[in-house]
Amino acid sequence: MPILDGIERIAIWGFGREGRAALAFLNKVRPGVSVTVLNDTPLAAPPPGVPAIQGPQAGEAVAAGRFDLVIKSPGIPLRRPEIAAAKEAGVRFTSATDLWFEQNPTAKVVAVTGTKGKSTTVRMIDYLLTQAGMDVKLYGNVGIAMLGQPAGRDATVLELSSYQIADLQFAPTVAVITSLYPEHAPWHGSHENYYRDKLRILDLGDTRGVCNAANARLRTRLAGHANLVWYNVDTGFAADGESLTYAGASVPALGFSLKGEHNYSNLAAACTAASLMGVKGLEKGVDFSAFKQLPHRLEEFSARGIVCVNDSLSTVPEAAMAALKAYAGRPTVLILGGTDRGQDYGELIAFLARTKVKCVVLLPATGARILEAMQAAPRPYEIVSAPDLTAAVAEGFKRLKPGDVFLLSPASPSFGEFRDYVDRGDRFKALCRTEGS
Repeated sequence: MPILDGIERIAIWGFGREGRAALAFLNKVRPGVSVTVLNDTPLAAPPPGVPAIQGPQAGEAVAAGRFDLVIKSPGIPLRRPEIAAAKEAGVRFTSATDLWFEQNPTAKVVAVTGTKGKSTTVRMIDYLLTQAGMDVKLYGNVGIAMLGQPAGRDATVLELSSYQIADLQFAPTVAVITSLYPEHAPWHGSHENYYRDKLRILDLGDTRGVCNAANARLRTRLAGHANLVWYNVDTGFAADGESLTYAGASVPALGFSLKGEHNYSNLAAACTAASLMGVKGLEKGVDFSAFKQLPHRLEEFSARGIVCVNDSLSTVPEAAMAALKAYAGRPTVLILGGTDRGQDYGELIAFLARTKVKCVVLLPATGARILEAMQAAPRPYEIVSAPDLTAAVAEGFKRLKPGDVFLLSPASPSFGEFRDYVDRGDRFKALCRTEGS
């Protein structure tokens, strides 16, 4: 049965980018239907002419069963007790993602997910398909809310988070999984739930999976899984240091300027997915001269002759390790720390002893836990604890010389001192430019 059939009372729970898209969609396809906007925090600008329930009362309205259907925003955890209570009362739940899929039943969809590498990979796939002359649309977490937007004639490329996949009911044509590391345990309830919610995208239908063989957790969990194509294998596209290969032979990557083996791994994923979508000849070479990387991902700039690197999107230890590998052999001051999600920093700490890092500046809240773990490990670098990013940048510049690398790769989420990773990265850039002036 179509999701909106027979529905008279609809709630949009969460009024961010996707919630606003959902309201515009309902105004178009179901004008006159009763819509209420729910938001767990006060709204700076409630939608005019639409009832809005804000604060704790939003969840209470859901639990009371006041609606036939709730369009839930991805940031609201599925395991909230209000959802269980509402479902017992007969309330149905859906998402903007499911509504888009239902509206576009014949769309050829490449969905990209993974703990790290999603945004870069999804843009690479879009780039390769567009270069091949295809009509392509790019939506999802990469910046454009999909609901209400048309599918590409030849392909639609979506970046999907674990939050969106956890209750997804429709199968993409191709699903790319770039990596799987411990992350988002508070939302999913545990790291185990996170892994399961992430990987369920491969089991929703006749989806062709594209998976990273270099990620041990993916190899283990997907061993024997049908309908998969692996990259970073000897028989396909693979990253070999900072180069791309196919079946062991070098693949020229003209104009590819992204640093780090992890970005060549993302390129291998993109080439594999694009090949499945019908692009020919990629094993002979790719031209990325016109491709531009997004900010906050190994974003380089100079201040006082120092190579400053904004890698604010680094929210897991594995991301910080990848960033350090991209600058191997360079004297480095590293800023670590942020919101604590219970991640294990042991492997990163062991790795630090094998790098040219000369100082680690630690930020709250994970900084205290990282410092404690460092006491039992070899420490051929200085450790400095800073109360905030302003102090951390100042401490870093005291220890940096022209040609050194100043790396913000926090291995932790940004919430607390910052609105999000973008706010953190922008603040780092501004502070560095002030110190370097």
